[in-house]
Parts: sequence; C-alpha cells; structure tokens
Amino acid sequence: MFGPGFAALIGLFMLTVVYRFDGVPALQLALGLSSQSVLMIVLVPYLVAAALTVPVGLLLGARFPTAVTIPATGFLFLGVLLAAFTPGSGLLLIGRALSGLGTGAAAGAAAALILKLRRRRGVVAGVAAALGVLALLLAPVIGQLISEAAGFRVIHLAAIPFLLVALIVSAVLGLVKLTAAKRQVPPYGVPYPPAGFTGGPRPSGGA
Repeated sequence: MFGPGFAALIGLFMLTVVYRFDGVPALQLALGLSSQSVLMIVLVPYLVAAALTVPVGLLLGARFPTAVTIPATGFLFLGVLLAAFTPGSGLLLIGRALSGLGTGAAAGAAAALILKLRRRRGVVAGVAAALGVLALLLAPVIGQLISEAAGFRVIHLAAIPFLLVALIVSAVLGLVKLTAAKRQVPPYGVPYPPAGFTGGPRPSGGA
C-alpha cells in the first residue's frame, strides 16, 4: 500500500499547504482573491472532488491498487501543475478539483488495502491516520515558509518530485505483482500437480 498511501499523503498535504495559521495566504495576495473566493475556489472544489472518488478507491483499490493509484497520481500531478502556473482563478479551480480527484481515489485505495489486512490492521490504520493528520497540520507551516521565500507557485512545484516518486513506485510494484502472478499460473491455465504427486489412486490387489 506504499503507492496509494504515499500519493494520499501528498494530496492531503496539498489540501492545506496554500493556507497559513496567521495572516492572509500568499496565493490569495498574489491572485487578488477575497477570503470567500479562496474558500470557493481553493477548498470546496478539492473536497467535493475527493468525496466523489473516495468510493471508487474503496471499491477498486483492494483488487486493482495499481490501476487506481497511477491515474490518481496523474490527476494530482496535473492539478499541481495547473495550480503552480495558474494566471487566475479559473485554472486554479480546475487544478484544485483535479488534485481532489486524485487525493480521494488514492485515499480510498489505501483504506481498502488496510481493510484487507488480516494482521495488525488497527496498528496500520492508526499510523496512516496519524500521518494524514500530521500532513494536514504541517502543510500550512511549511507552505508559509516556502511562500514567503519564493512565492506560492514554488510550493506546488516542490510537490512534483514526490508525485513522480509515487508514480514510479506504484508502476514498479504493479509490474512486480503482475510478474509474480504470471509465474504462479502455468500455460493454458492448467495447474501444476503438487510435489510428490504420481498420478491417480493406485488399484488395490495384485492387478
């Protein structure tokens, strides 16, 4: 679950990274947005889009984690790029919605994989929840430091290397899983006999 879990953490980080605990966010000042516009353009589209794709991740994530995680990370990647280079509120809204779609799908897939665990499910769920909350809380602090030094666009560009890592890891793990599955299935789908099997039951008597 490293792939979807990592992508979900990045998505949660990007959800709150544009805010700050004290004062007006750099994004709001740079684009000349009101506080209500920031709410309706930056936060609401992200949350609504995430709510739409969480069920998709929950339904398909356990069986097809790679097939869910790669598109989810792609949506996040595209959304971050649009937000980084947006000239105004229109592209920013689209970028935030795309990021929300990716975050919701990845979070749903990660949750589905956790529910599939037979051992230490509670421990893994607790660690994942703690990391998610930590990402949400640390993002405004880190975002404020970066935005004051280099502007809000750099915050989004800094997420791109991490998204690439999540994308590559998901693809590699998916290939490894597919290769392992192919090795277990013999040609034409006929299972190999177990070790020590010598044929059908031997006839009793001297025949």
